[in-house]
Amino acid sequence: MKIDVNLISTTGIYTLLLFLSKEVTLTIGKLGKQRFPMGYYTYTGSALGKGASSLKHRIARHLRKEKRKFWHIDYLLADENVSVEAVIIAETNENMECKTNQHIKTIMGAKVPVKGFGASDCRKNCESHLLYFPEIENADCLVQKLVTHLQSSSGILSVYVVH
Repeated sequence: MKIDVNLISTTGIYTLLLFLSKEVTLTIGKLGKQRFPMGYYTYTGSALGKGASSLKHRIARHLRKEKRKFWHIDYLLADENVSVEAVIIAETNENMECKTNQHIKTIMGAKVPVKGFGASDCRKNCESHLLYFPEIENADCLVQKLVTHLQSSSGILSVYVVH
């Protein structure tokens, strides 16, 4: 996926829509070996800083295959069977990562594939910031529901989707 990261605002939250083309078992840092079934996943994160911690730098990093593995998501994104299908971006100065993740978890039969994934520093008791959607064959409806939710959330300045 090619996007112009210069068009992305400085701070906000994001959800990566991922598709895993076949089941894989991967070692995810300290979480160890984990099985990931084929299908659609979302990963929600935030980037509220400046420079390397800015939204545009965080998303650009996630979209690169070659990088040092630091976050749990880095291990999954490095796999050749994973593709980023879309990035849903919400410009905000507020930390709404957990609230957004919890909303996504309530729609369309989301499951927690790996407890603790992307949630090491979570203060809202999210089980995981990676969610799996075993029933979805086409993710357009999921993207639309998330965009509608974000557009109606207070504290969100703007929302856009990059495919």
